[in-house]
Amino acid sequence: MTARIRKLRCCLALAALVASGCSNAATPATPSVVPSPPRPAGAIPCNQLQTLRQLNRRIAVFQNPGTGDSVEYLVIGDAAVSNDLLLMFPGTGQILAGWPSQLITNARYSPEITKSIGYKASEDGRVSLCHNYRLLLFDYPGVGKTPYRADLTRDEIASDVDAVLQNAAATTGIDSRRVDPLGWSLGTTMAMKYAWLSPIARPARAIHNIVLVATGPGGSVQGDETHDSAKCVQTLFNESLYYRGSVESEIKDTLSELIFPFKGQTSTENGTHSGCKASVDTSGVSLTVQLECTILNNCKPYFDYARLANKTLPWVRTNGIGSKMYAEERAIASDWYLSYCAHAGANFASLDCTAYGKIQISATNGGVCKTDTSHLNHPIARDCDHIKLSGKISVIVGREDLFDQWTYGEAVVDGYRRAQGAGVARLVAYPQSAGHGVMIQHPKWTQGQIDMAIRQ
Repeated sequence: MTARIRKLRCCLALAALVASGCSNAATPATPSVVPSPPRPAGAIPCNQLQTLRQLNRRIAVFQNPGTGDSVEYLVIGDAAVSNDLLLMFPGTGQILAGWPSQLITNARYSPEITKSIGYKASEDGRVSLCHNYRLLLFDYPGVGKTPYRADLTRDEIASDVDAVLQNAAATTGIDSRRVDPLGWSLGTTMAMKYAWLSPIARPARAIHNIVLVATGPGGSVQGDETHDSAKCVQTLFNESLYYRGSVESEIKDTLSELIFPFKGQTSTENGTHSGCKASVDTSGVSLTVQLECTILNNCKPYFDYARLANKTLPWVRTNGIGSKMYAEERAIASDWYLSYCAHAGANFASLDCTAYGKIQISATNGGVCKTDTSHLNHPIARDCDHIKLSGKISVIVGREDLFDQWTYGEAVVDGYRRAQGAGVARLVAYPQSAGHGVMIQHPKWTQGQIDMAIRQ
């Protein structure tokens, strides 16, 4: 049954989603005094969090001298359990203010979140990541206050994140020696590339655990065309790069809803095709599925939450993720499945990269696993690059994932178990209805799984 998708006017596309100094002036009557250096500002306490957008005036901007990129970032958290620093890599079209509040905290340690749009008492759990640890949240270059640069690569983003870590440690006094990369969707590929490159480029910084929410292994020898994302998702992603105005907005709104389950969707647990189809023309978007955004999950309140973030300074300057940046993120995502990089070099450089299709930006954007996708719905990651970490890789998925079918997350886990041993990777699937946006649909469960993964 064809359904016309209502406009929600959010910029998500997924998901397819200061220091100040002081001085003491000496007087002639007293000996001169050498002023103490200003104390680091420290991380923002968890109890000051209501929504991330309301911390907008506390955003720091740092320029990486190695790449010239500028990055916006925030450091929050109490480190009550551990000094581990969680690096939050956003997904396609997502800004740092778009992480759901209930994914990173609860009402016990952040009482003000109960006043925010999208808060659900039923999703308030016992875990608060920002109380237990510290979180570094950032925007990719080209967002908000930072200038856009075409042809950005994953290697350069890894370098940018490292530079931000160095700056955050110097200005806030936090410990950045042990980090846990955590990503969603596109952010999982950025997190994996960072975790692979960092131990070579910055050996003094340890990678503890890696947490990947809705990911794919990359490096497919067949290319992106054959990995079985639902046809409707691929169609809408591709068409969103060419349409502008109201049709572009409708396409992106439709994509946002498709990260959630819909009525009559077939489970993908056994590799079943979803049967989802889309068509686009100058008048709008049509789908052959019936979405149940407001009934089955927390979709509509989250869209409202994200829309407000996009309208807040500094993100309003770029309407969240601008069209050029969105197109670049899609190109980077495509490269992930069309190239494989065999070795990590110094200075955050992927080496010995081989392309298996037409690269849009750079072969260095390629995946860290060489994945065979010749059998639809049964990808096999035959070779995965060694990642030096002290903990484990945890992959969190929803079985109704229309963008990266959950079997691709399973391929990551199987590939790393073969490469580094059975105990190095684990797969966790939400037991009931959940899709690519499992962290938005079920933030309490997802936050609990993340906390469990970090504690390993």
